Amino acid sequence: MKSNDELIRGISNLSKLKGRCYTKMLEDLKLSEMSLKQINYLKVFHEHQAITTSQLAEMLNLSKPTVTEMVKKFIKNDYVVKQSCPEDGRVFYLKLTEKGKHLATLDELTAKYLASTIESRLSEEDLEVLISVLKKLA
Repeated sequence: MKSNDELIRGISNLSKLKGRCYTKMLEDLKLSEMSLKQINYLKVFHEHQAITTSQLAEMLNLSKPTVTEMVKKFIKNDYVVKQSCPEDGRVFYLKLTEKGKHLATLDELTAKYLASTIESRLSEEDLEVLISVLKKLA
């Protein structure tokens, strides 16, 4: 099963390269202290534009106090802003800042960075083969 071992090694190398690209993106954005879980939470904000703390807690299946603490950190780090509802001043909506939007789309940014890294290392012919193989996996 030499080809299976080579496939596993190749996938492992690709995974490591993606990890290095991801780390580089975090460093470039000066966000190395962010966890994957926190970034995934920001993705929920990104998908829902404006959301309340209660809605967020329900979607993430977390307690409201846990989400409240997380939101306080996000606000402190300028990832999220709190805006009052014009119809009901007691209700506050949470929205991503530009900085938060960058983080919420980090997977996309990492994929672009990974693609440019791969492009710089492969010939045009090898790129065409890789693209063909990746399409088969989709």
